[in-house]
Amino acid sequence: MSETTGKNVVSLLEEHVDLAIKTVKKLRDQKLELEAEIARLNSDVIQRDARIQELENLNSEMREAAELTRTNTEDERAEIRRQLEELMEGLAEPDETSESDETSESTDDTPDKDEVEVKFKAT
Repeated sequence: MSETTGKNVVSLLEEHVDLAIKTVKKLRDQKLELEAEIARLNSDVIQRDARIQELENLNSEMREAAELTRTNTEDERAEIRRQLEELMEGLAEPDETSESDETSESTDDTPDKDEVEVKFKAT
């Protein structure tokens, strides 16, 4: 029985060794698959990082453009405001020629054209 038991033990050991070899091969295959997946994911991460950087640069450029537009708009408004103030100052200051015209009109005894027309229509 010891010889049979020895053969049984040897056959069990062989089965365990075969199973261990199959397990090691399976683990190696899974390791290779995982390494390939990691490489693919790393590539995706690199591409996404590059895209994020592009978007951040674009965002920065757009902010700069918006700031430039805002500054230009403020400058244009300030210039228009300055021109309007100058115009208002010019209108507020009495003009010597207009004063003399107003004085001659108010002292003139001749009726206005509108007054003549009204009198004409009334008669």
